[in-house]
Amino acid sequence: MDEWLLSLPEKAGWGIAVFILLTTLASGILSGILGLEREIRGQSAGLRTHVLLAVGASLMMSISIYAIRATGASFDASRIGAGVVSGIGFLCAGCIIRNGITVKGLTTSATLWICGGIGLACGAGFVLEAIIATAVSFFFLIGLVFFEKFLDKKAPSIHLVSDYEFSILSFVHQKADDLHLVIKDIRSDNRVDDKGRNVVDVTIIFAFKSSSFAIAEFMESLSGLDKVYSITGSKFEGGKSR
Repeated sequence: MDEWLLSLPEKAGWGIAVFILLTTLASGILSGILGLEREIRGQSAGLRTHVLLAVGASLMMSISIYAIRATGASFDASRIGAGVVSGIGFLCAGCIIRNGITVKGLTTSATLWICGGIGLACGAGFVLEAIIATAVSFFFLIGLVFFEKFLDKKAPSIHLVSDYEFSILSFVHQKADDLHLVIKDIRSDNRVDDKGRNVVDVTIIFAFKSSSFAIAEFMESLSGLDKVYSITGSKFEGGKSR
């Protein structure tokens, strides 16, 4: 496949145009597979972003290669790739959001980055290699989700209910830093409890290998707060409700 594609630009007439048509289509389809997964999960950079990024990378690689060859200048693919990857870096940075103690968008940034690589590979005529890279990336992107969920179930966690007006996330962040605890994820939801109070349900998931003593101290410090109505922890006895 690669040999046939790479021979197209050498043909008279529409050779380069056909090459760019096929390689940009290939990059769009392959990146669309990864972009669709992000779209389904409701990420800000979804299907269209991934496809356009890869198609653009493919086009820039192809045009650069054959424009340089047409002028007789020396060709250095690493410089083209570095320039494209630098541009992708700005898009990736825009997808990363820090919200309190959580960081979101890292996986989406990684898929954008790999889609840039897929586009560069297609633009250089290495479509078969891009297909392999897409298959491997998709396998891990989907497969590791189940593994991460398994680890989350096994990881120590705490569920608490606090007053809506209380800055619980700031307190949790500060206390975790003081005790050198690594928080893997935190989820919160607002609701009205059975006593008519506006409350926040917070679930904190710690890193898999976390000190049980530090988490017990973490829970004790929270349970002593008037604005925390209840607190329970998986794998830890005790808790407080009121």
